[in-house]
Amino acid sequence: MMRELWNLNKSGQQVTAVNNFSNIPIIGIKSQTFFKRSVFNFFIPLKDADKLRDKMHERFNQLSNNYTQMSASRSSHFVWIDEPEIIVAAIAQLLRSR
Repeated sequence: MMRELWNLNKSGQQVTAVNNFSNIPIIGIKSQTFFKRSVFNFFIPLKDADKLRDKMHERFNQLSNNYTQMSASRSSHFVWIDEPEIIVAAIAQLLRSR
């Protein structure tokens, strides 16, 4: 997590540089909330983090003519930990679409 936060600005610059993925299939996996409330993130403004996440998903939706969004309803940002089966389903869907 620390590496992700440390490189957040660089990641943001890379995403901002992308204008269009044309018809490349993209599956966005959207968690229910960015972080599940805990004692470790008590002072993080979670509603603001969720609004930012929503804006990012809207932006990704605009980058490809072939965008699908999947919901990870029991997950925080860490979908690969909370609901790994959704990632497997997304990969299977991409493989079927080839």
